Amino acid sequence: MLTRLTICVKPWQNKISNSMTVIQNLINQVLQGDCLEMLDQIPDKSIDLICIDPPYNINKDGGDGWDSQWGRVKKGFLAKPGAPTEQDYYDWLGDVFVKLNTKLKSSGSFLFFHNEFPALAALNQQVLDKTDLEFRNMIVWNKLFQPSKEYGWLHGYCEVEGLRNFQKMCEYIMFYTRKDLHLQIKTRMNELGVKGSDISREVLSKSGGQTGWFQNILSGKNPPSERTIVPITKYLGLTLDDLRPKFNNQKTHHSVWNYDIDKNKQGHITPKPVDLLKNIILHCTDPGDVVLDCFGGSGSLAVAAIQTDRKYILIEKEEKYIDIINKRIDNELNPPVTEIKLVKSKQITFANPDIFVESI
Repeated sequence: MLTRLTICVKPWQNKISNSMTVIQNLINQVLQGDCLEMLDQIPDKSIDLICIDPPYNINKDGGDGWDSQWGRVKKGFLAKPGAPTEQDYYDWLGDVFVKLNTKLKSSGSFLFFHNEFPALAALNQQVLDKTDLEFRNMIVWNKLFQPSKEYGWLHGYCEVEGLRNFQKMCEYIMFYTRKDLHLQIKTRMNELGVKGSDISREVLSKSGGQTGWFQNILSGKNPPSERTIVPITKYLGLTLDDLRPKFNNQKTHHSVWNYDIDKNKQGHITPKPVDLLKNIILHCTDPGDVVLDCFGGSGSLAVAAIQTDRKYILIEKEEKYIDIINKRIDNELNPPVTEIKLVKSKQITFANPDIFVESI
């Protein structure tokens, strides 16, 4: 059974040298603290999927500060004199991206949520400039669709008189994986003195001749397959996890996803739907893999990980959200027993005494 514990780790505490021991101690745990400090406790290249829902900087916090610390993104809002600016917001998240990048395995995926396109453009540039990740897709989470349970309520916003723009009924998910993984092949060949022809002749055409399959992998044109990775592993010791990001096509989704808003707020104003997060997990990881969220919020990623047989590490700064996360995990691991009340049956006598029916 999965277990969880809230750990308050101080940044000055000594790290355990053995990274395998460290990651095992952190699996299925909730770490409390600032994400830039807590991420230092996680070994490099130990995480299979990083999926985060950071503050959007659109004053969505109701006044408690977590989403209004920087210059506002939305038109019509002005930062106070001397207050942090929008660029400070982008630079701060850029620093988070840099640390997350070091924690991701070669085969791992990184996704983050946002709903402001100018911010997305700036944050995308932060990723491209400061990490070795490459952009793969922008997924649109569409909230207004039929047969959505919220269709009538949400469509009402589109019918408001005097609108001078299209109502926004979506959020965006930016999807990244490692770039240039194929460059490891040439480096390893030079280190071991292996010739390309030695590897190439291991997979021949139907007529018995050599083809360009290995050159296509070496140049980055094609990723290795389950068949072509065999000789690469044989000669170079590299595996699919070294050379190809994980992607398990569920044959269910394209880049526009229809998911209902999570109306059960779980004590947080912007929780993401567990089913949506499960879809990300199923596509980007295998059972037993480790997923990380450094903005734990209400703990939805942990719940999605448990429901898909994955392991999780969550980081959350605020005590009130730590309590919410722990309660949700407890409920997921030990669901409350629903009490069933039995109603006594009544005997009904009909004109024919040999026939009776019991009704409840």
